[in-house]
Amino acid sequence: MQFNLFQEVQNFVRDIIQNKSVIVDLAKRDLKVQHAGALLGPVWIYLQPLLFTLVIYIVFTIGFRSRPLSDSVPHSVWLLSGMVSWLFFSSYLSVCAGLVTQYSFLVKKIDFNLSILPIVKVLSGLPPHLTFVVIAIGLAAFNGIYPSLYTFQLTYYFSAMCILVMSVGWLTSSINLFIPDVAKIVQLIVQFGFWLTPVFWDVSQVPEKYHWIINANPMFYVVNGYRDSIIYNIGFWEHPEETLYFWSVTLVLCLLGARVYSRLRPHFAEVI
Repeated sequence: MQFNLFQEVQNFVRDIIQNKSVIVDLAKRDLKVQHAGALLGPVWIYLQPLLFTLVIYIVFTIGFRSRPLSDSVPHSVWLLSGMVSWLFFSSYLSVCAGLVTQYSFLVKKIDFNLSILPIVKVLSGLPPHLTFVVIAIGLAAFNGIYPSLYTFQLTYYFSAMCILVMSVGWLTSSINLFIPDVAKIVQLIVQFGFWLTPVFWDVSQVPEKYHWIINANPMFYVVNGYRDSIIYNIGFWEHPEETLYFWSVTLVLCLLGARVYSRLRPHFAEVI
């Protein structure tokens, strides 16, 4: 089967437009399933981020009495600003390997392109993520760090993160159907990735000769970008090398994910 990138992209965009109502319905269904049986139901979408932020604020401001990283950046603000993007990324990565299995009832539908399933997960994860973003901006403003034009960069970094996770989603979900161990490997990557990404710790704590290892992690670019947008007012164009590296890695993963999915898609029905 010959792989035509331009044709794949064209088909992908066309299928999104044709199935936009189905995508939204599946995202709503996914949100309901996540909180099925809970007394408060969808309220947890917004209550959970609030409680999580409250715990972080109490622990690091009142409990540990952490000193600000600088004269103007309290530790709770710095931590939450980086944690926002990681929570979205890790929650997506934890389920992306099982996407095809979860929506197995759509595999035999000829008129539905399974490659748009990652978008369903992105949309279902959007409400809690936006809640976290609003809380992070609000907590920063409460501490005297007010929103600026740089805050709008969050849409850029979020879009970049979405392309990254969807690329990984195509790759892992298609392979996992044939090699179930892939889901376990992804879980390990999430667990180790949390500690290898400067979410709880500052990159300045690591000797400079090891910075290349940290920079090799594409999520470092996103986590750092969220902090630049909410706290430091630094534009993404001020990190040209990091930006080039991130998009190079993401493009390779996107091409690889699309190619693998394209090759394995005809065999999904045989396995399920």
